[in-house]
Amino acid sequence: MPPTTYTLAIDWNDDGDFADSGENITADVLHMEWRLGMRAPYDTMAAPISARITCRSPTRAYSPEYTANDLTPGKPVRIQSFDGTTARTHFTGFIERVEPTPGTLGERLAIIHARGHESEMRAQRVLLGLQVNKRANQVIQAVLDSLRLRYPALNPYLIIGVSGHNLIGTHKMFGAPIAYTLETGRSIFAYIADTWLDGLPADKAIRLMTESERGRFFIDRNGNAIFYHRHHTLLNTAVAATFTDSMDGLEYVYGADVVNRVRARFRPRSLGTPGTVLWQGENPIRIDPGQTRQIVARFRDSNKRPIGALETITPQPNVDYTANARVHGTGIDRTNDVVLHYQPNASAAALEFRNTTTATFFIQPGLTVRGTPIYQPDPLLIEYSDLTSITFYGLGEAAFDFAALTDYDEADQLARYELVRRKNPRGLVRSVTLSSTLHQAQILARTLFDRISLHESQTNHSADYLIVAEHHTVDLGSYRHTVNWLLEPIDSDVFFIVGLHNPDGSHALLY
Repeated sequence: MPPTTYTLAIDWNDDGDFADSGENITADVLHMEWRLGMRAPYDTMAAPISARITCRSPTRAYSPEYTANDLTPGKPVRIQSFDGTTARTHFTGFIERVEPTPGTLGERLAIIHARGHESEMRAQRVLLGLQVNKRANQVIQAVLDSLRLRYPALNPYLIIGVSGHNLIGTHKMFGAPIAYTLETGRSIFAYIADTWLDGLPADKAIRLMTESERGRFFIDRNGNAIFYHRHHTLLNTAVAATFTDSMDGLEYVYGADVVNRVRARFRPRSLGTPGTVLWQGENPIRIDPGQTRQIVARFRDSNKRPIGALETITPQPNVDYTANARVHGTGIDRTNDVVLHYQPNASAAALEFRNTTTATFFIQPGLTVRGTPIYQPDPLLIEYSDLTSITFYGLGEAAFDFAALTDYDEADQLARYELVRRKNPRGLVRSVTLSSTLHQAQILARTLFDRISLHESQTNHSADYLIVAEHHTVDLGSYRHTVNWLLEPIDSDVFFIVGLHNPDGSHALLY
């Protein structure tokens, strides 16, 4: 079997192919490590992907303030392998920062740090229109489509005002900045984005949906966004690889994962009466000649708590607002001189007032936005305990926040589901370490949410697991490749799944 070769490429000219002259910098690479996947088992949203590449730089090829190479943040980076038969991509991301070592007589190295889209998602706030009776994948898609992310390739695209990108008819218009595969969620959520006010960070919005579904969201090896519904891991029955007493390292523990009390919060909603006051201004608003003033009306109930709106009514002159030449309303009525542009959203509305006259006027206190409110009372708490488990093994608690759920029965079933899966002690492998000496093929081929089978004689442990995170290290001139897989136990032996189990009473019904 020929030795595996690795390629580290930087897309200097941003055309997306990583194949142009000088883009393969593997000859300068001393050490590579990269990570993808969850922080911990049962997490619903992955940690940000990252890579760290150490390069030789005796000619200052990786000193950004000297070299002609474009090492600016956002430049695409890709790690691939070739085993003589199959080329595989292991990491796709963007330069985050470069750290050259100073000193002409020193090591003369440079460390390139790479990231995925997650930092951009954290930095951007999204404000969607009201999402009614939507599944998690539909809301996540709306969030992703609303983002301004760094494109995986810029060279073929039209960017007005930027040299080399402004040739109309030669460059094409931008498409989607990130590819995604989103499975259809199992739950339907009645109202989403009704209390997002000024918006949520995009990663928080995605987490809210993923946790409420109890699904999974992550960035894969190709830099694509992936969402799995909550049954995906239970329906994954094909074992991709088996390891028997041949692992380089194994982190094993017995009895450390018992959960016998579950607390789950959810937030019911109720609709109010159409035409209810959603917001009311308390102060006059001065608008000078030719001036435009915009205010944001954040919807609140009578107790000043945020509420959403199923629909709103455009404010009407002399009904919902008036204008006067004097601040206290004692002058000439100017209501008919107001030009109003109204833009409602699920939890707030933007009101833009324009003065096209030659005289100053004041929007009077009492400016009102009306509509059909969506009330959200205090969260409700569902709690389940297994007293037998608590009696024998001691108390182990877990708390969940199903922030998008409004239905009691659904929250109840999810809480029961979480209790059943971990109420009894068991042996668990938390992580496994493999090296290329014995397991090169599996290290290259296996990735997030593949199912593997482990058998270890000393602990007498045999079980199937999901890979939920992968941390790779390649060094010694690419002769050594090690991986540490974070693992999560398979729960398909706990739940009854139609077509896989017989209804013999030994499994809980899958929800």
